Amino acid sequence: MAFVAPFSFPQCSPSPPLLFCSSPLLPLPFSKPSHSLLSIRRSLPTPSATTRDSNFHPASPKKHPKFQPFRPHGLALTSDDRNHEETPTTLLHEEAETKNSRSDVCSDMSCAYKTEYEHQMTLAELLDKSGVLPVSVYGNLDVSITGIQQDSREITAGDLFVCCAGSKTDGHLYLSEACDRGAAAVLADKEINKDEILDHCKALVIVEDTNSLLPVLAASFYGHPSRSLSVVGITGTNGKTTTASLVKSIFEAAGSTTGMLGTLGYFHGDNKLEAPNTTPGAVTVQRLMAEMVGNGTNALVMEASSHGLEMGRCDEIEFDVAVFTNLTRDHLDFHGTEEKYRESKGKLFARMVDPGRHRKVVNIDDPSASYFIAQGNADVPVVTFGMEKKDADVKPLTLELSLFGTRVMIGTPQGILEITSGMVGRYNVYNILAAVAVGIAVGAPLEDIVKGIEGVKGVPGRCELVDEGQSFAVVVDYAHTPDALSRLLDAMRELGPRRIITVFGCGGERDKGKRPLMTKIACDKSDVVILTSDNPRNEDPLDILDDMLMGVGWTMQDYLRHGGIYSYPMLPNGRRLFVHDIRRVALQAAAAMGEEGDIIVVAGKGHETYQIEGDKKKFFDDREECREALRYVHELRRAGIDISELPWGSSSLSSSNL
Repeated sequence: MAFVAPFSFPQCSPSPPLLFCSSPLLPLPFSKPSHSLLSIRRSLPTPSATTRDSNFHPASPKKHPKFQPFRPHGLALTSDDRNHEETPTTLLHEEAETKNSRSDVCSDMSCAYKTEYEHQMTLAELLDKSGVLPVSVYGNLDVSITGIQQDSREITAGDLFVCCAGSKTDGHLYLSEACDRGAAAVLADKEINKDEILDHCKALVIVEDTNSLLPVLAASFYGHPSRSLSVVGITGTNGKTTTASLVKSIFEAAGSTTGMLGTLGYFHGDNKLEAPNTTPGAVTVQRLMAEMVGNGTNALVMEASSHGLEMGRCDEIEFDVAVFTNLTRDHLDFHGTEEKYRESKGKLFARMVDPGRHRKVVNIDDPSASYFIAQGNADVPVVTFGMEKKDADVKPLTLELSLFGTRVMIGTPQGILEITSGMVGRYNVYNILAAVAVGIAVGAPLEDIVKGIEGVKGVPGRCELVDEGQSFAVVVDYAHTPDALSRLLDAMRELGPRRIITVFGCGGERDKGKRPLMTKIACDKSDVVILTSDNPRNEDPLDILDDMLMGVGWTMQDYLRHGGIYSYPMLPNGRRLFVHDIRRVALQAAAAMGEEGDIIVVAGKGHETYQIEGDKKKFFDDREECREALRYVHELRRAGIDISELPWGSSSLSSSNL
């Protein structure tokens, strides 16, 4: 239910492709009065493609497009209720999160979005529309192009193969495979054997940098679909997925057909495709947006990851709203330093240049808030949110937290909202505030903001409760960074449990520096900590656990010397620690020691449904494993088996002894 200050709402009906009302619904204290953001059509010139002679900048002004909408057609998709999404921590991370990706998206992506009308243009037209100035051209530029690919394995007859080089592989090495699969033309940035290529393909174009041109070519080929969508981009270390889900629900409550691209998948209506990457590849994202436009979608909410922004996947997406959730340590294995990590995320805000069309939404409590506000044009309106700073535009007035939900009264420049949400924890209040701030920024009716947020009962793998009738709580969450784990455990402690039992691991072949940090956080904020495996990949799980134990000043040998195999050694701070490299056993141990009033926190995987060991990806779902463990322990007890005799059921771990 929404409690709002007296306010007269203009009556209007949303009409695609833009949202809400043409009159300013919520007169925020902006530096310049403007119409509701999503009712403003694009009116600025389009940047030229990145070529030798261009001065392209991602924040360059854009002109009103003469975009011809596709004919409406249905999506050839099937709904899938199973949570089998992939994220940047998948087996394809090495390829998907670096510029050397040979796989733009899962192989069934193109067929999943089959349409009645295929895109097609000549190579000459594509180069001209993209503003490409070739270094040299061979063959027939009038060849018809029916698709663009950077992965030779995905080539079908008629495709343009763009050879992109990265740190681990180079598309130029796969020219023969691309030609054999029927590539109509090749775009390369290295001198190659043109005679050999032209024996199989119709044309060869040499340019200076294929990586930078790929997004430009894809956008031109698919007709710059983001120009016909109102696009909200969300960046930050934590909270992107939940905030995106909330914003999508708000837009839908306001009558907009809204797509979503992010960690949980690529969504159009009730249909979902699995997501190899949080932010889709440059070609995939343009194709998906074109399909959304063709099927009547008029708004898009997407997570803009630091990888996606740094690698240029978002270069040709015309964002209208940039949202910053928070910034803490993550992905240093890719970015190298925290400064470069922040700069990558700042690229989204650098695009906010038009005060009449763009909006910035910023968590003012975060130390990096001023950095993101300063990006782009200083005259672009900013809507701030926060829980600590009293001058935040959107802030909680009252707050009630419990294990089963949250009640919060939120003050905004246009009224007071009362929201009851099934989401748990103080950090989720930040996500709710971020979504409310987006609603305020775009002029959404207040009642639709409330309806949208309350309509999201929960986000898969985000503080998700596992209930098998046990007398204690089991919470599965995606927290896989030091800050996310800290916030999660703080939120659980605030609920007043008897004990917190935390199970988590750290990914192999990823930032090693956060391993001891996360262990220290867990051991400081939990009563019992169980360290285990989480996608070890090609690292030895015991080596990862050894790194993690550094957080309490131990090595694996120290742990064993304290009798770790047979008991839970007590740390200097009085907490207990258990280490087991088999995640299933670790979850069984946690379930076996659970008592009434406890909260078991299982962190790291969340919605993920796999464990990566070596080069193999095996099905593994923390939620299902927890259910199995709870049922298993229940059956043991029913059978009269004393589980205290098991290594993980030591009577010394009774809450009365902690």
